[in-house]
Amino acid sequence: MPRLLVIGTGLIGGSFALAMRRAGAFARIDGYDADSRVARQAAELGLVDQVVPNLAPAVASADAVLIAVPTSAIADNVRRVAAATTRSTVVFDAGSVKGSVLAQLRSGGPVPAWYVPCHPMAGSERRGPDAADANLFRGRHVILTPQAETDPAAVTRVRGWWSAAGAQIFETSADVHDEMVALTSHLPHLIAYAFMNWVDAPHSGDPRAFAGPGLRDFTRIAASDAAMWRQILGDNRAAVLAQLDGWSAALAQIGALLRDDKLDELERVLATARAARARLVDRPDG
Repeated sequence: MPRLLVIGTGLIGGSFALAMRRAGAFARIDGYDADSRVARQAAELGLVDQVVPNLAPAVASADAVLIAVPTSAIADNVRRVAAATTRSTVVFDAGSVKGSVLAQLRSGGPVPAWYVPCHPMAGSERRGPDAADANLFRGRHVILTPQAETDPAAVTRVRGWWSAAGAQIFETSADVHDEMVALTSHLPHLIAYAFMNWVDAPHSGDPRAFAGPGLRDFTRIAASDAAMWRQILGDNRAAVLAQLDGWSAALAQIGALLRDDKLDELERVLATARAARARLVDRPDG
């Protein structure tokens, strides 16, 4: 059976390791993390079999490498793997932005044939190995963005591993990926952060005394790590700003209808939004 090396043993890397252990997909799972404390914690929790202090020898004996690090570090890690192996070790990542990673890779040469760019649409406001969950990917989408250089056999193997984790896999281009995650993930986080800053501004009463489940549900993702989201938003800046412009126009339309007392038109806009949400959450893959 093959051996897996997980580079980045936090929430995503640790959850994938747990899912693979449960599926019996790998005979051995090694872990490497730039933060040795995080790597040791992952081993203590049983997420990985062993912490490897040096990347090169671990890569040389691995059949698969998952790179679960911040997007700014993915391209460098792909190059480090390429330099440490002479065989076709399948490498895949879990980065939430694709265009900037691929551009960084191409600045140093072609994209390796055995590298499969991936993005699991799963996460948590919690971080670190102790947040790892073997069920994190179950029923979630994992988006693959293989390039012209990508070996189809590598894509097939990566599909199989994500499927073993319980995920639903589909493929698209990096451009479409970045546009759509800006809409469905990056913009909502940006809005939640901005809204919480407004809630925290001086008001006539204490918002905590008036906060019901709706406010908590709406702002849950504002509890996510600020440093991580600074990186994501910066890496996908153009796509996020385009979506922010569109959302700002939609919000301005609703504000104008309310300001002008056009309540019948306002109700129609709200009803349209309600129907759109029903279509979103009632889709067969849920």
